[in-house]
Amino acid sequence: MDAVRLMTELMALRPVTADVARVNRAVDLLARELRAAKLFVKIEQTGRRKVLYAATSRTKTPALLFNAHLDVVPAEDELFQTRRRGAWLYGRGTHDCLGNCAVIAAALAGAGARGNAGAIFSTDEETGGETTAHMVSLGYRGALVLIMDGEGYAVKTAQKGILALRLLARGRACHSSTPWRGRNAIDRLIAGYLKIKEEFPAVRAGDEWHATASGNVIRAGTVFNRVPDTAEMTLDVRYTEKEKPGELLRRLRRRSGLQITQVTASPVVYCDAEHPVLLNLRGCMRNRLRRKITLGKMNGATDARHFVALGVPQAILGLPGGGAHGRNERVQLAGMARYEALLQELAMGALATADPA
Repeated sequence: MDAVRLMTELMALRPVTADVARVNRAVDLLARELRAAKLFVKIEQTGRRKVLYAATSRTKTPALLFNAHLDVVPAEDELFQTRRRGAWLYGRGTHDCLGNCAVIAAALAGAGARGNAGAIFSTDEETGGETTAHMVSLGYRGALVLIMDGEGYAVKTAQKGILALRLLARGRACHSSTPWRGRNAIDRLIAGYLKIKEEFPAVRAGDEWHATASGNVIRAGTVFNRVPDTAEMTLDVRYTEKEKPGELLRRLRRRSGLQITQVTASPVVYCDAEHPVLLNLRGCMRNRLRRKITLGKMNGATDARHFVALGVPQAILGLPGGGAHGRNERVQLAGMARYEALLQELAMGALATADPA
């Protein structure tokens, strides 16, 4: 199976998350390729959205489970065609995450019946990954989960949890020519937000693994000459294993004096970097890729959050590339080939005989 050809064909379908029909066509295309390679293939569905699973044998519970997503963020028309520049391929999804999907598919095909691995190809990761959560609820799992949606030549063993919060301030409306006769909800919202910000230490390069908060959406007022009686903000809080979300929420309510409602939440992903299977993984990567393998944690989120409840070790990897969601999104061609060989070895049980990193 040619991973570059497969990635190019998936990209041409323009599988933007919101366009369910196009994302479903990407599922169908990949399913045909995997069936042709004699792999076990199962298409599940949640609502109108398809989700794809493939494995080297007829099981929902392989030893190794890969995860990557077939949906991409929107882009200009020309970005849905691959463009080669030297050692790199450019285009929407080359790095996030169609390149990873294609390499996983090729690795499973290469391992065939000698492997003990499977993959969930989700279809809504860019908007929360409910398709992955659905597959976990149906019993798909692995003794080790590798999320292929990260950085090349690196192993990430943790990612921050997320709290999406709605801050609401109430005041008293009046004409803006006599503001003393009312109580401006915007002023109350700003004051409360500034108190919340005091609860979070400043972020410095190299010192990022702690909770952060970012106010990202504000709604208040309807006309120029009226003091508003309500104002609200959407707050994005990222937290680590050191914080408990319930306690954090209670503290912010007390500190701000605002009405705070939890909109959504995602758990922290945290695995012991010294876990034997993760040490063996880094050893395999170092030997196959002939590169130093860095170890780290992620501020952003991947579908790793949906596997936390399984209680199995997991790590976040990815192809060498960059520019995700931008015009210069790209993947390294040689890196694709190296990772395909690596993932095929892992699918065939290389971790059992690997020297620890």
